[in-house]
Amino acid sequence: MDDTTPIIDTDVSYYQLRRFSLPSTPSPLSPPSYSSINVHLIEAHPKSLQDTFGRAVTFWPRSMELLSAMGLGHEIEQQCYAVRSSAAFDREGRERTKDGAWGFIEGISDTRYTFASVLRQKYVEEILRRKGEEVGVEVNAPCAFEGLVVDDWVEAGEVGRVVATIRDGRGGGDRMYKVRCRYIIGCDGSRTKVRGAAGIDSEGSRTEDKWVRVDGVLESTTMPKPRSYGAIESPLYGNVLWIPLDHGATRLGYKFDPGLTEREIFIKESELCVQPFKLKWAQVDWGSVYSVGQRVAKTFFAHDAVFLAGDSCHTHSSGAGQGMNAGVNDAANLAWKLALVLTGRAKRRLLDTYNAERQVLAEKLIRYDEGISELVSGRIPKGKQWEKWQGEEDPNVVLGRVLMEAKGFNTGLTLGYQKNPAVWEDEKDTSGEEVLIPAPARPGLRAPDVRVLLPALWESAWLLKLMPNQAHFHILTFVGRGLTAKDMLRSFKEEVEAAIRPTHKAGVDGVNGHINGASHGNSLAPSNNNLPVQFLTILPERVDNGWHELGFDPLGKVYYDQAGAAGERYEIDVEHGTTFIIRPDMWIGARFDLLEQDAGKLISQYLRGLLVC
Repeated sequence: MDDTTPIIDTDVSYYQLRRFSLPSTPSPLSPPSYSSINVHLIEAHPKSLQDTFGRAVTFWPRSMELLSAMGLGHEIEQQCYAVRSSAAFDREGRERTKDGAWGFIEGISDTRYTFASVLRQKYVEEILRRKGEEVGVEVNAPCAFEGLVVDDWVEAGEVGRVVATIRDGRGGGDRMYKVRCRYIIGCDGSRTKVRGAAGIDSEGSRTEDKWVRVDGVLESTTMPKPRSYGAIESPLYGNVLWIPLDHGATRLGYKFDPGLTEREIFIKESELCVQPFKLKWAQVDWGSVYSVGQRVAKTFFAHDAVFLAGDSCHTHSSGAGQGMNAGVNDAANLAWKLALVLTGRAKRRLLDTYNAERQVLAEKLIRYDEGISELVSGRIPKGKQWEKWQGEEDPNVVLGRVLMEAKGFNTGLTLGYQKNPAVWEDEKDTSGEEVLIPAPARPGLRAPDVRVLLPALWESAWLLKLMPNQAHFHILTFVGRGLTAKDMLRSFKEEVEAAIRPTHKAGVDGVNGHINGASHGNSLAPSNNNLPVQFLTILPERVDNGWHELGFDPLGKVYYDQAGAAGERYEIDVEHGTTFIIRPDMWIGARFDLLEQDAGKLISQYLRGLLVC
C-alpha cells in the first residue's frame, strides 16, 4: 500500500487531513475528490472492546473552539452534559463556598463555551467515525502496528520515506501487510509502539499512587449537588472526584487502597468514599484502577517522517482533566500543517513548528500535573514551583487555589506558543509573562472570539465561527475610526495586492484584479494552486454596504463592529486600524498596525516564509 499517511489508533488528525482534501467549491459537475491526501487509519482493538473503556470525559472551552472550527462542535454539543457549576464538600459534608477544587468552572468568560462539555470518549469516537466516513476514511480494526523502517535514502516528504508493518486481525485472520508512506502519526496511547519503533526516548516517572475511576448510573444519592463538577474531601480516599456525565451517568474517582484487588470491592469502596454522603448504583458501566505517573517524549517529530500525538508523547494523571484536551490541541496544531505540506502548498519547515510548539506546552503540563496529582492524593507537593504552598495544612484548599490560579491554562484560553516561523513577536510581546483571562490579542496566543455584525442582516455572529479551520490563514483587518483610516485601509490593500500578487485570476476579482469577496474563499492564487489565505475586514460602524462606505472593495468579506467591543478586545489602534494573521488553528501568527509602514510587505514576508508561493 503506497502513498498514504498511516495514523495509529483513533485521532482527530485523520478527519482533518481528509477534510482538508475537499475542493473549496464542489458542484454536481465537479464532485468532491479526496485523492490529494490518502490516509490509512488503524485501531488495535475492535470497536466492541473500545466501547467498554471509560477513559476521558471532559472538553474544556478552548478544545471546543478547536473542535467547532473542525466541524465537530455541533455534534458534541448535541450529546454532552454542559457543566456550569461546581461543588466542594469537606469531610463533615459542609460545602466549601471558597477554594473548592473545581471552582474555576464557574464564571468562565471570553468564549462562547462558558462551561465544561462532558461526553464520554466512546461517544466522541462514534462521532469521529461517522464524520470520518463522510470524508471517505475507514477505521481498520482490529489492526495492530508492528514496526516501522525509515529509509534515509528516500528524501523527506517522499513516498517510501517510512514503511510501516501492520498485523491485520480482521475477520479472525492474522496476516501482515506493509504501508509505504510519506509520514506516520502515532496516536497509540501511553503504551505506544510507534514511539519505541521510532527510537524516541521519554522522560518521567511513575508514583506509587493508584487511582480508581467508576462510571455508572446512580439509583440514589444524598450528595446535595449531584449534577455539578464536584469534590468530596476524604481522609482515606483523597480528594474524591464527582463528575456528572452524559446520558444520566456519573463518574467517581478516588485514591486506591492497595489492599483492594477485586472489581466488586472497589465498586463498594466507591459508595464509601463519598461519606458522609450516601449513594447507590443502579448500574456500573465501567471501572478501572491505574497508576499515576508523568512522562513526556524527547521529541514529537523524528526522522522527518514520524509524528507523535496525544498520550503517545505525553502521559499524566487525570487530576486536572487535561488528557483529551492536550490530544485535541496536538491534532489541531498538526493537521493543518501536514495537510498544507502534503498538498504542496507549504514548505516542510512548517512541520518543525509542531514539535517546537507542542512539546513545550506538554512539558509545562507535566510539571503542573505532578503537583496536582500530589494534592489530589492528599499531600502538599514539593519543589521550587510549589514553594509558596509549603506550610499549608490542607491540601484540599491548596488544590482549589492552584486550579483557580491556573484557570486560563485549565480552560485552554491562555495557552500560548513561543516565537517561531509561524509566530512573530511584536513590540508588545507577552511570551515571558504569566497570562490571565482574557489573554491579550498577541502573536502566539489565541485569537479571541468576539461578536460582530453580519452585513445587510445586521445579525450578531461569533467571529471564530466566521473563520473555520479549512487549512487557510485569515488576514483579519480592523478599520480605524480616525479621519485617515479609510485611506490607510486603501493603501494597505494596495500593499497587500502588490506584495502577494497572483499570476492568474483565480481568487481575484475578474473586473479590476483587486482582492475582494466575490470569489469563492477570497483566496489569492499563485500559478500552481490556490494560496491558502482568506481576508476579512471589520468596519467600525454598522452600514448598509461596505463598498458604499469605503468607496472601494474591502479586503475579503466584510463585517461590522458597531459598539467597538471587538476592536477593544483585540486591542487595535482605534484611530488607524490593525491587521492580524490568524493561523488555521485560530492562534495569532502576527499583528501589525496599519500606521506601520510596509504592513502589507510584512504579511507577505510571513506567508512566504511558510507557504509555497
